[in-house]
Amino acid sequence: PTGVCDGRSRSLNSIPSGLTAAVKCLDLSSNEITYVSNSDLRRCVNLRTLRLGANEIHMVEEDSFFSLRSLEYLDLSYNRLSYLSSSWFRSLSALKFLNLLGNLYKTLGERSLFSHLPNLRILKVGNSNSFTEIQEKDFAGLTLLEKLEINAPNLQTYAPKSLKSIRNVSHPILHLKQPVLLLEIFVDILSSLEHLELRDTNLNTFHFSKVSISETNTSIKKFTFRNVQITDESFTEVVKLFNYASGGLEVEFDDCTHDGVGDFRTTLDTIKCLGDVETLTIRKLHIPQFFLYHDLSNIYSLTGKVKRITIENSKVFLVPCLLSQHLKSLEYLDLSENLMSEETLKNSACEHAWPFLKTLVLRQNRLKSLEKTGEILLTLKNLTNLDISKNNFHSMPETCQWPGKMKYLNLSSTRIQSLTRCIPQTLEILDISNNNLDSFSLVLPELKELYISRNKLKTLPDASFLPVLLVMRISRNIITTFSKEQLDSFQKLKTLEAGGNSFVCSCDFLSFTQGQQALAQVLIDWPEEYVCDSPSSVRGQRVRDTRLSPSECH
Repeated sequence: PTGVCDGRSRSLNSIPSGLTAAVKCLDLSSNEITYVSNSDLRRCVNLRTLRLGANEIHMVEEDSFFSLRSLEYLDLSYNRLSYLSSSWFRSLSALKFLNLLGNLYKTLGERSLFSHLPNLRILKVGNSNSFTEIQEKDFAGLTLLEKLEINAPNLQTYAPKSLKSIRNVSHPILHLKQPVLLLEIFVDILSSLEHLELRDTNLNTFHFSKVSISETNTSIKKFTFRNVQITDESFTEVVKLFNYASGGLEVEFDDCTHDGVGDFRTTLDTIKCLGDVETLTIRKLHIPQFFLYHDLSNIYSLTGKVKRITIENSKVFLVPCLLSQHLKSLEYLDLSENLMSEETLKNSACEHAWPFLKTLVLRQNRLKSLEKTGEILLTLKNLTNLDISKNNFHSMPETCQWPGKMKYLNLSSTRIQSLTRCIPQTLEILDISNNNLDSFSLVLPELKELYISRNKLKTLPDASFLPVLLVMRISRNIITTFSKEQLDSFQKLKTLEAGGNSFVCSCDFLSFTQGQQALAQVLIDWPEEYVCDSPSSVRGQRVRDTRLSPSECH
């Protein structure tokens, strides 16, 4: 594109000379540049994006960025800067994004670095070794940050009110090894906080002391914990942070370790704010003592308001029936990449379980029988969307029973070889991609979208089976051709993705595909993915560009 200069990974040891006002985006990341001088970028007056990350820069001269008044994006991360100067940023009033992570500095300098950056929205500072101190003037002048990332695992000093000077910081990301200063920081950002994210923190010793908080903040909507360690005792302390959020809270635990057995010995009153959680997401939870884990029955009564739960890749093999019955508001449940089988699912989806559940995702579990799975789920009267992809079903029985409101079914990557009337007639969306299917002869009167890529079909399905179909994705099969008559017979079809097939580029096929201008509106990935497989003289050519000689056509 015009104005884009890509110099990534070129072993450069300095900024190339001869850069002009024509350059709008300059990417010199992953080189060996050591120095930025006053003259290197002087003529780049229209530069919007400057990426200098992952170099060896240890020195930036005072006026190096002086002429970059249009600069909006500056990345100086992962260099060797041991000193930061406010003069670098003096003329960068248009700057929206600044990344200073992973350098060698201990503090953010002697003066307020960011006081000339009124438009800054995303700021990333700190490093994993030497950054130890946050000073009161560090963030002065910043008014409205959407995201503030502070990497400070070795933080020793936090001057009170340092972060309070930012009028609004909606999503702070804090890398803190120990939680000692967490509450002080929390108090300072509370008034404008929407989403607090904590990374790489050992919360095993965390204790919530009643902090002097004058306001309760109704804008907190989400807490995220990534790679955090927590015990049964400290969990009940962490939950107290939720008291400062408004209702409808979202909580996410990603790649965390629970050094406990789920024995939350506390009065329900202490953790009653758990009852405000509407969305809970847990991915890759490690529980070293999982064989001693409790059934969590002492907190079931707090789960009545939860609407969305995702517990992914966390060795879940059972949701106890009683817990399922307490989840009275649950609309969405995702248990992907776990150990659920038909036997345990039967206990989980017991009578009166999940009464309002609309979407259930059981992707990549241990289900083997479609017939049993459908029968077990009959208790879920409101179920409309079911994803059971990446389970090994292999075969499909002639008939199945399903909940009466089913609209969406995902059976992709389940090794099925043929389709039967087991597929519910009520479906509007069916995904059967990446299987071993060589034909499609099912009548689905309400189906609007069919995903059947990566199978072994030799031809498009018959349109009479799918009278209201709008979208069909049938790429990566072994289809050799399709005709105008075939496409016209799908009266409502708006989108067809059929690239990556083994097209025989006959004269008729070429005449049809090249002569229909409107085809480009229907075909996805046209013309790139539509390539001739034969005759051999044109193999590998794009269908749109292929010409056969008159003798080959007559």
